[in-house]
Amino acid sequence: MAFVSAQTSRLTVGDREWSADLTGVDSSTDIETIETTTLGDTSKVYLVGEKSGTLNLTGLLNAASAGTANSQWQDLKAIRGDSDGVPALVALGGFTAGNDCWVAQVTETSWSNSSTVAGAAGWTLNMGTTGDMGHGDALYDPADATVGAGIVAGTAVDNSSSTANGGVTNLCVVAASGTSPTLDVIVKHSADNITYTTLATFTQATGLTSERVAVAAGTTVNRYLKATATIGGTAPSFKFAVGFARL
Repeated sequence: MAFVSAQTSRLTVGDREWSADLTGVDSSTDIETIETTTLGDTSKVYLVGEKSGTLNLTGLLNAASAGTANSQWQDLKAIRGDSDGVPALVALGGFTAGNDCWVAQVTETSWSNSSTVAGAAGWTLNMGTTGDMGHGDALYDPADATVGAGIVAGTAVDNSSSTANGGVTNLCVVAASGTSPTLDVIVKHSADNITYTTLATFTQATGLTSERVAVAAGTTVNRYLKATATIGGTAPSFKFAVGFARL
């Protein structure tokens, strides 16, 4: 059995990779059950209800450049101020393609700060999911910086079989530089790992951003998945994460 060290845990919420800010992360999913037991039943009977999830972050306060865009404080404010939620990817074993990845859209439910004698100032951000979410696969690792114009392809991920109920995919662009840089990311699928077709397309990114794309229920998602990106501009460089969850 290969246990996973917490040191490998990586996550993106919005357009930031948060592992350097956090001391802990907890994610969970729940399914509501509705009891329909009647007098004639000998055991309890339930209907499956709504799904829900939570993502809770515990971190250390970084006051550096608090008024500057993309500082920790500004990124926290952006998450807390977005009532529609922001895309989140949680990969407890890291974002290497094929690793387990929790794919969700999250919105703040509570926020708290803490500061004690002989301790570091910290914060806790609790979030709930909105819309479909699921446990899927990482498709692209932000540690694999993409430098220079051209096309890059992630490693193909094998699900062993196709699925028939669509899915959800998130893109989180956590670093961007260059003159007029552009990033066009798509998720492709294949039945044989040879011929690939487009499954989901993200809006072109020109800087730090995040986006969630749903693949409609009833859509067949083929056995193999991979992310590809077309990069343009002068001396462009990007770091981004992609995850996909079959529903």
